[in-house]
Amino acid sequence: MTGRAHAISLGRVLVTRPQPAGSETAARLVSGGYEPVLLPLSRTIALSFAFPEGPFAALTVTSANAFRHLDMERLKLFLGLPLFAVGQGTAQAARKAGFGHVIDGGGDAVRLAATMQRELPAQARILYLAGRVRQPVFEDEMKAAKLDMHAVDVYDTEAIAYTSAALRNALGDTPFAAVMLYSGVAATSLVAAMREIEPPFDEKTRFLCISARVAGRLPPVWRANALVADHPDEEGLFRLFAKL
Repeated sequence: MTGRAHAISLGRVLVTRPQPAGSETAARLVSGGYEPVLLPLSRTIALSFAFPEGPFAALTVTSANAFRHLDMERLKLFLGLPLFAVGQGTAQAARKAGFGHVIDGGGDAVRLAATMQRELPAQARILYLAGRVRQPVFEDEMKAAKLDMHAVDVYDTEAIAYTSAALRNALGDTPFAAVMLYSGVAATSLVAAMREIEPPFDEKTRFLCISARVAGRLPPVWRANALVADHPDEEGLFRLFAKL
């Protein structure tokens, strides 16, 4: 978070990321001199599922949440296969799970699909360990690439509801310097939650959005103060702090 001293000194930052990742983000903010406030707007939960019949040429994962909700014993059968991860964070989680051949797909769904098309033969069978709530972009790209991908929903995302009193207690009165938004679900949930109270956002509060799609979920008055990451990942979000 270079350039912090020229941007905000001890500014409060609202972190809407689900746990446990939210605490990791908070620790990073503290190390940069910011005051994080955690308000997870959703949680991920494990789903019951069965793997489709193999064999598979490769696996792919677009969120580290898949590994948080999988029994590692069930993955042993696949550890020898190449695993294509959407970006660095997911790739790191895959290696921690025991995968030895992990390919970083470049940080977003389009780049991941292009990487897999380049590395795998046409009609290769691929197992996709997915979340139930997801955008169709990746699967559309894979279909266009003529790769035979089989998605398995291993986790779901559900909203966390807060009472007005809980929101006021969590947020306090001091205006936030920034609000970090990692998904469209988070943006929509934040808008709904803030209808219950007078949020501590002012004309200087910036809404740091992981993508333009996320910024588009905000009401006009917030959208006018939105900044969009140059790359749809946490590194892209943290680069936005230099613009505050």
